[in-house]
Amino acid sequence: MSSFQDFLILVSILVEAGLLCWLEKKAWNTLVTPLFILMLPYVAVLLISVAISGYFGFIDFYYPSILIWNAGLLLFAIPSFAFSFLCRRNNYQTVSSGIRNDDMPRIFTLIGLFLVMVFLYRILQTVRSSHFILGSDEFAEEFAGYGFWGHLKRFGSVMLSIYIYYLDRNRRWLWLFIIVLLSVMVINMVKGTMIIPCVVGVFMRIVSGKTKISGSLLLSVAISAVAVFFVTLVLTIVVVNENDLDDKALLFIFQHFVHYLTSGTLGLSMDMELGFPDRGDIDVIFTQFINIYNQISGDKTILSPVNPVYHFTGTNLTNVRTVFGTLYIYTNHLQFSVYILCLSSICYFFKIVSDASRNLYVNSIYFYLCSLLAMGWFEFYFFHLDLVEIPVILLLLYCFDWAFVGRKYKYPIICST
Repeated sequence: MSSFQDFLILVSILVEAGLLCWLEKKAWNTLVTPLFILMLPYVAVLLISVAISGYFGFIDFYYPSILIWNAGLLLFAIPSFAFSFLCRRNNYQTVSSGIRNDDMPRIFTLIGLFLVMVFLYRILQTVRSSHFILGSDEFAEEFAGYGFWGHLKRFGSVMLSIYIYYLDRNRRWLWLFIIVLLSVMVINMVKGTMIIPCVVGVFMRIVSGKTKISGSLLLSVAISAVAVFFVTLVLTIVVVNENDLDDKALLFIFQHFVHYLTSGTLGLSMDMELGFPDRGDIDVIFTQFINIYNQISGDKTILSPVNPVYHFTGTNLTNVRTVFGTLYIYTNHLQFSVYILCLSSICYFFKIVSDASRNLYVNSIYFYLCSLLAMGWFEFYFFHLDLVEIPVILLLLYCFDWAFVGRKYKYPIICST
């Protein structure tokens, strides 16, 4: 394919993104929507991928892979505009005015203290009993990779997003809970589990007016994200591998950071150029539901969503393909289209419900879905068990709050402006 054709494909996604941004803003009067959250991080990472293509040891970018995102974004936008039309036609509320009640339940303080104590105990216990070093993947697996501690870690991620939302000048002590829970996520060594709860909390702060979208906020988020990578990599280099943090180590960290940032887009690029050697069955897309059914039915077979095909992007290996790329390799064209339309419809349905109810727990579920979309530049996160477990945890928290704490809210599905 010629350079001019590559240029046209790149321009096509930029023009499409710009047009969809304009239409989305017209439709919802806000920048915080599922389509924005899905699209803008991908465009930013795509431009970085194109910029480093052929440099710093990275492979050349295969531009036709962008066409999958052209199609995916158009399909994802259809429910957005349909729901917006219905809301406006019936005078329904389309912009969130924040969460109804900002009083943090006292039980959340007790939960925070409990989590701090049990996780500190677990860290000390694992350090004493493990044969592996803190900062290694093996240590992370022993620490909270499965069983009771794995489920408690997911509960901790839910509470982390809630504590970030409630943090203010009068609740500075919440930093204790936030720092300990963030440390748990860092020890877990999975970057998505560190980023996603923070994204949920920040989104809830934005829609409630606690935090304003600004250049300083975006810069802070960018610096924080980079810091997550540096902390985990420094742990690996200095603690696990017992190497010095010299110029070579810093260069390795830079290359690894850029690799991680572009591994989804470059992985999809290389996968498409090779003719999709990892084509598979749609069962992979519904891994968590199949595994739940197998456990209930007595079948102990566990289906893994991890792509077994790794591609070398010039500096490291990758097996991630972005949200639309992974969906594409496990579906045919009809299944690809139907899934995206359904996923978008679910996200926008939750947007309308969360805007209307102004409830902490409904907003948490909605922005959890949005945070998975925000990671779409990296991988398809909708086939993990967390997609089921985290909303269930939030619904149980709501039931507990309603039944025992006495904060009985009304939850209209749709309310008029």
